[in-house]
Amino acid sequence: MNVNNYALFAFDATWTLIQSLQQLCASKINISSSYAVSRTEFLGVSRPIQFSFNVTDRITGLYYSAKNAQPSSNGLSFVPVLEYFHPSDWRIPTKENIIIWSGNSLTQPIGGAILKGVNLRIGIIESVPFTIVEKVIDASGQTTIQYSGYIHDLIKLLQSNMGFIPTIELAPSNQTYNG
Repeated sequence: MNVNNYALFAFDATWTLIQSLQQLCASKINISSSYAVSRTEFLGVSRPIQFSFNVTDRITGLYYSAKNAQPSSNGLSFVPVLEYFHPSDWRIPTKENIIIWSGNSLTQPIGGAILKGVNLRIGIIESVPFTIVEKVIDASGQTTIQYSGYIHDLIKLLQSNMGFIPTIELAPSNQTYNG
């Protein structure tokens, strides 16, 4: 049975809400809902679930999936080729998928893209510690936005090694994205 990863996360999110509401309703003292969520801990269907104060994501059970865009009869499909589960590491998905390279080829290209001098538009989202956004006021009173964090460092490293010219654009925080 092929279950979408987002369905697992939705189940765990719903179960987290149920568990925290149960704690909130069973409490004889007045506690906040955020406190009830931070005390919630269980083995979820996606991974172990545990939260903490001052953390905007769960402590354990982080999950990332690298997907290969492939042509299909329905247009374009995104096939998982690499997964990351915290606290372990990157791994090949249970169902190993073939990577389709550019030009609809099964042969991995030799070398790499030559990006020296090419202008690249790079979209980022604010997510501490990956992307930190700061407004800085200079001596003349002009406000500029500065980026720091892991993603900014990665972009600088790639720029240094590949020679492209980045134009970094911050995606609006009031917009939702689904994969």
